[in-house]
Amino acid sequence: MRKSLTGPHLIGKALAGLAALGMVATACGTDNATPSGVVDIGGENVLLTSALSGFDDCANLLDHLRTEGAERVGPWGFNDGWYGGWWPVDGPVPLTDDVDMAVEDSSFDGDTAESAPAAQGGDDGGLTEGVDFSGTNIQEIGVDEADVVKTDGERVYLVANGELVIVDVGSRTVIGTVVVPRGDRAELFLDGDDLLLINQGWYEGEIGVSEDAEAEFASDIAEPFYAGSSRTTITRIEVQGNTPRILETLAAEGDYVSARAVDGTARIIVRSNPQYNFPFVYPQGEAGEERAEQANREAILDSELSDWLPGYTLLDANGSQTGDGQLVPCDQVHAPTEFAGFGVLSVLTVDVDGSIDPSTTSSVLAPGEVVYASTESVYIATTTWFDLAALDAARDQIVENVTTSIHRFDIASETSAAYASSGSVDGLVRDSFSFSEYDDHLRVVTTTGNNWDETSESFVRVLQEQGDALVEVGSVGDMGNGEAVQSVRFQGDIGYVVTFRQVDPFYTLDLSDPTNPVVRGELKIPGFSSYLHPIGDGLVIGVGSDADEQTGRVTGSKVSLFDVNDLDDPQEIATWIGPDSWNNVGWDTHAFLWWAAERLAVVPINTWDSGQQWAGVVLLRIEDGTITEVGRIDHDDESVEPGQTDCRVLTEDDVDRGDGEPDSELAYMVIDDYGLILDCADGESRSATGFECHDEPWMAEEAERLGVEVEGTIVSCWPIGDSVPQISRSMVLPGSELWTVSSPWGWLGGSGPARLQVNDLTTLDRLAALDL
Repeated sequence: MRKSLTGPHLIGKALAGLAALGMVATACGTDNATPSGVVDIGGENVLLTSALSGFDDCANLLDHLRTEGAERVGPWGFNDGWYGGWWPVDGPVPLTDDVDMAVEDSSFDGDTAESAPAAQGGDDGGLTEGVDFSGTNIQEIGVDEADVVKTDGERVYLVANGELVIVDVGSRTVIGTVVVPRGDRAELFLDGDDLLLINQGWYEGEIGVSEDAEAEFASDIAEPFYAGSSRTTITRIEVQGNTPRILETLAAEGDYVSARAVDGTARIIVRSNPQYNFPFVYPQGEAGEERAEQANREAILDSELSDWLPGYTLLDANGSQTGDGQLVPCDQVHAPTEFAGFGVLSVLTVDVDGSIDPSTTSSVLAPGEVVYASTESVYIATTTWFDLAALDAARDQIVENVTTSIHRFDIASETSAAYASSGSVDGLVRDSFSFSEYDDHLRVVTTTGNNWDETSESFVRVLQEQGDALVEVGSVGDMGNGEAVQSVRFQGDIGYVVTFRQVDPFYTLDLSDPTNPVVRGELKIPGFSSYLHPIGDGLVIGVGSDADEQTGRVTGSKVSLFDVNDLDDPQEIATWIGPDSWNNVGWDTHAFLWWAAERLAVVPINTWDSGQQWAGVVLLRIEDGTITEVGRIDHDDESVEPGQTDCRVLTEDDVDRGDGEPDSELAYMVIDDYGLILDCADGESRSATGFECHDEPWMAEEAERLGVEVEGTIVSCWPIGDSVPQISRSMVLPGSELWTVSSPWGWLGGSGPARLQVNDLTTLDRLAALDL
């Protein structure tokens, strides 16, 4: 039996032909004004409801999934074979949240800042984050965010070339490494001597813990899932002295969305896509569509829970399997009142210094797009699922009236995230910065209409939890008409919103009365800020792009200093312009550093000068109402000889069978001399300067067949070429040192190489560099 978990919601007659839109119709034929969020199509009022309900047992859950799937499957599978999500509001779109999400450094000294807690370093040296060293740039004080680099002021932790690397700050040397699960997005939490590594990869029959673990993973996890489907691994690592040791690893089906941690308890959000799991057939022509649809419907009706819900495998420190099964218990699965899509968004609760328990997971049967967290809540925003055929008939009306559902999970417990309430707001949200929980209210910035016909309008909506419903208690709009939201920042009972089409309206908002939010000021300037960072004393830094005032064409990077002491009259009092350059701070807010002690902002940029690309960071001193460039740092180093490695490099002598002709792919790669094939023993870094390297288990088997003596792991390395190292993280560490991290293409995913560089924060002289 399906259980309702929310308060009253509108129920009515389903609109024929649009039932698959995930909407329900309200009563018709009245003279009353159409309620907010309701679409009038053919004389029928259609409203998206946002409540969630649960299930008494697994049988009822499976029946629900089969019924919903059978109603929507067609000759080409779900949605005519198209698995895309909602189209974005015109303008730049965020990387998945998350990727999306971060930003306020613990050194933030704004009007509402609290004291940052002391970091628990490995030796507990008494260093304080925000005073002695900088930490991850975060959105909410007290809410840590997983990042590719973490530090406690004494050590730096990051993942490169498939290894967790520990660097001692004092000696600037690598003091420990351990091979970790491979993936293309590796992020960390740090709590004392304990690390939690979250990595997204693919089911390829291995997770990189050990050969035994790889075999277990291949036989017990990869087979039930569609070959090549995405997976998220969560690995607990303990550092004893200088030695990191893997304690356990959970591999779960799905994409890693984002993660937040409060007081050492992490909430990890994973999105899985069950629509890929079914053996759908496809018609060769129009005549076969009916038979194909029938076969696909039978596949849905014969499905099991394992086809719909993500599975997992748990491995211990030795790589032995200790558990597997369905990631989320049936009684912790929640379905929207009206169908919202085939995605499954799961929230896992994991103590950074405790064991992994999959049974603590809660899930929503909807493709979540944006996640926001405060110290008390995790909010998941979803939009409705649309049938393409119906969408074509009513696209404009749906776009103009689309709503976003918001689901709150209470994280007061250290062992679970409990579903609490749901609500709905008109319009779409841009990213996590569009949300802010403050004084028992949730503020949300949304955009209704669409930008391409200049009907868009942005609002701030204020919601309050009343029972198990999130109810809108106040709103204000008339912002950015015909424009796209570029950035949002909340600071206590004040808010800032930036929109853009040709010029940048910078809006200031008074949110002191939740039932009556007010737009107080508007400032129009060329360009726009894609990230806002309050620095105290009524000042806000804006990082974004400069643009032509007449056409709106972006012409370079821009950093602005806003004076917001008078909310009715905000002013841009200083700017820095980088012509023909760009930055990614709006999408990767962890890349920005504000070091209040020196009044320094560190901004990564890429630029073209006389046809040559330059990449690095620019250091800007912001004081006395001015912005002054004090210098630039890059990671170019022509003195580094490509191909330097600790491992043995296989040569033609190792693979030649006497005739000089390659008789295998391994031999060809060695003799071709384009890349490098390495034999890396335990403890050796599986890398080579100027190359990107990957483990190749199949080559080890081929080497054994050819009689090549292999002492460790076979690794293939391919030259990076002329790629310019791009800095994406900056840290201030004890001794007045600026540490920066780069990768060849600006993406620190953990599988490729990285460089750590140390510069004197005062003179900017290069002191050391480590190629990892």
